[in-house]
Amino acid sequence: MVKCCVVGCTSGYKSNTEKVHQFCVPKNEDLRIKWAKAIPRKDLVFTKNTYVCDKHFNENHIIKFWSSGDVKIPYKQWRLVEGAIPTIFYGPSYLSKKYVTPRKIRKAYFIKT
Repeated sequence: MVKCCVVGCTSGYKSNTEKVHQFCVPKNEDLRIKWAKAIPRKDLVFTKNTYVCDKHFNENHIIKFWSSGDVKIPYKQWRLVEGAIPTIFYGPSYLSKKYVTPRKIRKAYFIKT
């Protein structure tokens, strides 16, 4: 099983037996850039083996069934709605790109006068 690229996520590890579905990074360049901005990881480089698990998407962005009228057939591999972006991230806020301040600004707060 492949591992999720989100920091702090344990899906895909041997110690975690919970079943999750993995979604490959999109091939569309614009959507790929939106994913990179959304995922709170500074050193993230997308490759063909980069995956994000279903824990990081809203429930309404995941397509789990094929349906036609009254018939619903579950997909073996879930799909994402077109344009879906991972938005659910757990863990401390300092891991998020939004909360990390540049080094120069951080140093300015610790200068003794």
